[in-house]
Amino acid sequence: MSQAADAVLSSQERAILEGRKVLHGTASERVLRLLDTIRAYGPPRVTLDRAIYFTESFKATEGQPLVWRWAKALQHIAANIPVTIFDDELIVGRPNTWLGRYSLVYPELDGTIMKAGAEAFIAAKGAPDAITVTDEDKRIIDEVLFPYWDGKDFCRNFIKALPPDSRHITFGSDPDNVGVMQTFVVVSTSTMRHSQNWVPDFGKMLTRGCKGLRAEALARLEALEHPRDLALRKPFYEAAIITCDALSLFARRYAERAAEMAAQTVNPQRRKELEEIAAICAWVPENPARTFREAIQAQWFTQLFARLEELVGGQVNVGRMDQYLYPTYKKDLEEGRITPEAAQELFQCLWLNTMQSTESQMSPAAAKGRQGFSHHETVTIGGQTPDGFDATNELSYVLLESTRPLRTSYPELGARIHANTPERFLHAVAEVIKDGKGSPKLLNDEFMVPWFMGNGVERREALDYAISGCSESRLPNRETGKTGNSMVNYGAIMEMALRDGRIKFYNDEQFGLRTGDPRGFATFDEVWNAYRLQLENVVKHCMIHVYTALALKPKYIAAPLTSLLHDLAMEQGRDLHTHGEYFPGALDASCIDGMGGFATAIDSLAAIKHLIYDTKRLSWDQLLDAMERNWEGSEAIRQICLHAPKYGNGIEWVDAIGYRIQRTIMEYARSHPKPHGQSFNLRLIPITFHVPAGMVTMATPNGRPAGEYLSDGIVPSHGMDTKGPTVTLESIARATCHIYREHREDLLNMKMSPANVAGEAGTRRLMQLIRVWSSQKHAHIQFNIINRESLLDAQKHPEKYRDLVVRIAGYCAYFVDLTPAQQAEIIARTEEQMG
Repeated sequence: MSQAADAVLSSQERAILEGRKVLHGTASERVLRLLDTIRAYGPPRVTLDRAIYFTESFKATEGQPLVWRWAKALQHIAANIPVTIFDDELIVGRPNTWLGRYSLVYPELDGTIMKAGAEAFIAAKGAPDAITVTDEDKRIIDEVLFPYWDGKDFCRNFIKALPPDSRHITFGSDPDNVGVMQTFVVVSTSTMRHSQNWVPDFGKMLTRGCKGLRAEALARLEALEHPRDLALRKPFYEAAIITCDALSLFARRYAERAAEMAAQTVNPQRRKELEEIAAICAWVPENPARTFREAIQAQWFTQLFARLEELVGGQVNVGRMDQYLYPTYKKDLEEGRITPEAAQELFQCLWLNTMQSTESQMSPAAAKGRQGFSHHETVTIGGQTPDGFDATNELSYVLLESTRPLRTSYPELGARIHANTPERFLHAVAEVIKDGKGSPKLLNDEFMVPWFMGNGVERREALDYAISGCSESRLPNRETGKTGNSMVNYGAIMEMALRDGRIKFYNDEQFGLRTGDPRGFATFDEVWNAYRLQLENVVKHCMIHVYTALALKPKYIAAPLTSLLHDLAMEQGRDLHTHGEYFPGALDASCIDGMGGFATAIDSLAAIKHLIYDTKRLSWDQLLDAMERNWEGSEAIRQICLHAPKYGNGIEWVDAIGYRIQRTIMEYARSHPKPHGQSFNLRLIPITFHVPAGMVTMATPNGRPAGEYLSDGIVPSHGMDTKGPTVTLESIARATCHIYREHREDLLNMKMSPANVAGEAGTRRLMQLIRVWSSQKHAHIQFNIINRESLLDAQKHPEKYRDLVVRIAGYCAYFVDLTPAQQAEIIARTEEQMG
């Protein structure tokens, strides 16, 4: 590691420099052996067993109700998928036959593009973000999966159903494009996932088990009398029963396998462990969990089975673990069955199971937006109880400490912070952030609870929200919105406002409205009006995408397991994927996301206002000609643009442009509401889409060159906020429009050097910054605590840094798994300095 001898390093950097496997605290030899084996396996590989058995079942059940077919498919998977238990495993269950990273395949979602997607992965072999597809995998895709699903999957039929102009703005003008690529002017995510980020009610499974859930479904089924209910609700309750049977069958097969292995094992310690695994799997999740160990195993079986059921956007989020696992932990602790150290080892086994599951949609467009094999199964800790008291308990600290020793990017911890968060807990959170792995991220009760209440949820229920995905939140038994959203490229909108709706990267194709040549705009208000019209047009198409997906999903996608864990779905006897038809009492808000360029647009509009209209330092001809040439031969003009006023520095009129952009979107959404009083929400959550979105966006008036990444989330442009983190937060607060309920969570990344938070004084500074963030009612924040020199050295010597973890967006990943463009974007992020 190229660092000065006196450089201050994070715990992660220090461990890499010294060659230590453990960053902080301790980890058992078992856990370290498992981690070494997983990391030695190499890049993720597609695993096709789920897809094969799902397809076999669907072939046999054609013509039957979809939710019933889905449950039968889960039952077929549970009965046939290989059962594998590896040495040292304590928490068992996997959909593959190797100890290493894997990616499930969902042909019902994107089967039409499977062949092209697999070929793209094979062609990219050796690239840092390439999924492994073997020759045998490719044969199965070509000969078994593709022939059945070609033309039957959701992706292809969604694209066909779109109006031509909405199809063009997202999928372009190529008539042969069936969803393999997207334009990145607007990105539709409903074709990349069955569901947006989601949190099942795991506590329900732990306290009632499949037995209790099955009994409820059976009672509701037997109570049906009306012919309409027998026609429409009966298949749902039958599917719920079948799904409970399937999950229990899956666990029983592990119980039988563990018992067989125990009988053949010579090592007495491992034989005892296998016997315990067999007993646990024979009991849960069929029955309620009696012990902490049973609770964790039941949670993992449920989490894994939810993955087998559907592709949830950022993987299945695991909810408020320190709340629903606490009763069994407290009981075991009091009765001497467990210690905090033993609980940490069980958690670490669970984290290693989690980290092996990655996403590999066959869409190359999806892969571009989720670099580093993104998945973020967020573990929520802290926050408040439904009665409004602080929810921190002993298990909150055990969960924090369990994440610190390992050089892994999982779990994705999310701490809920509120005005009365205890100093001890906030201190512990800050110390873990300082380790440098980018975790935990923080969500703010002072924003989220009022947001839920403003959308019709009682405070008691709002206080029980769980973190979900990048920076989102969910109420597991109140929200029903599962359909993936569409995403806006704010940089491309800027380009269309300056080029009469045309996009240079796509050979000047017309993507937007004809708003005129800016050379004829006499005032800045005319520039803003052009931007506003382009923005509203793009938002219109995003909403069309969502409505189209809502109408189609019940014909193509179901989720009986997730639905049977949801109060409203069980009451209504309807699968959650029918939420396009309103669930009485539900919160069903769809979203419009920003994929990048919010600050790019603010700074560009500010530069135009300042340089052309206020100071008249530049003419339109000078600016537009320089941008068309990508600043070639116009470096002096580019420097003038770079040094124009920038968002993030406490300049109120600049920050106000961001407020105006957000307000425009929300007022458009308010003027076109969903039925039953439901809303479209605005969020700025780019994941890594701001990198490919930048690649199709020409040079922008803020001085950014063509093809370079756009700004990330809600934060200022890279390196442009120079007044320190407190001023940055103040600017973000001014640029955020909270006057309507349509504004939901925005993603806020912040980077600092370890020296800036060193020692107890540094911890206190970080805690103070978090308190300021909370008091300003921001929704979300997350930190990279790492030296720039380490990142630069990792680019040059990746073999030394194979386990270096960095914060990307709402997830963390290994730096060496990122493309050079994404690595450069992280390096370029502003390094904040606290005084």
